[in-house]
Amino acid sequence: MPSTLVTDPNAPIIYTANRETDARTSLTRGLAEYLEGLTTNAQGGRQIQLRRVYSSWAEPEDEARYPAAYVSSPGEGQYDASRFTPTVDHTERIAQPDGRYVVHLAEFVATLAVEVWANDPQERMQLAAAIEDAFNPLDYRYGMLLDLPHYYGLRADYAVQSMRYQDTEVDAMRRYRLAIFTLTASVPVVRLRAYAEGRPRAIVDVSASSVILSVSNH
Repeated sequence: MPSTLVTDPNAPIIYTANRETDARTSLTRGLAEYLEGLTTNAQGGRQIQLRRVYSSWAEPEDEARYPAAYVSSPGEGQYDASRFTPTVDHTERIAQPDGRYVVHLAEFVATLAVEVWANDPQERMQLAAAIEDAFNPLDYRYGMLLDLPHYYGLRADYAVQSMRYQDTEVDAMRRYRLAIFTLTASVPVVRLRAYAEGRPRAIVDVSASSVILSVSNH
């Protein structure tokens, strides 16, 4: 399943045992899956769609299809401690039969870059406008939340910070028009742990002497 937009602020997180990436890659992959196939209708009836969105450099054998986008994390991400010591919230648990608890260790925070590659200035402008809307799709908050099925089902937070056009003479000759968005993103870093189920019960041990004593008191 691809990463999905959280439209209900009260929707619960559905934790899973599926982890296909590390924290950093979960952020870039989640954003790439969210933007894949983004479509906008320009003036004159022209339909523009992001044909491919990559979360890593395209392989040489991949056929170039434009417009396209590339999501990266160019700098270092930071592990921010979310608690002084890892703690277990008994409401944060994978459904049975797995039953393990989700232990939060830290929050991974990174700066992401989304490079949008278009073929002409008009196409770039229309895509930039559509992406601006996609980065702020809801009224209840700035930015967006995505559920990441490839990373424990965790919920990542994204907020766009800046955008610029990048034009060079060489790119113009190749019909490349580039727009670059910068975002701040974060996702919890967790570990799954299984704990023995403790079920208290009362044990009554009545010895022979206590029975005799009780009878004698009567």
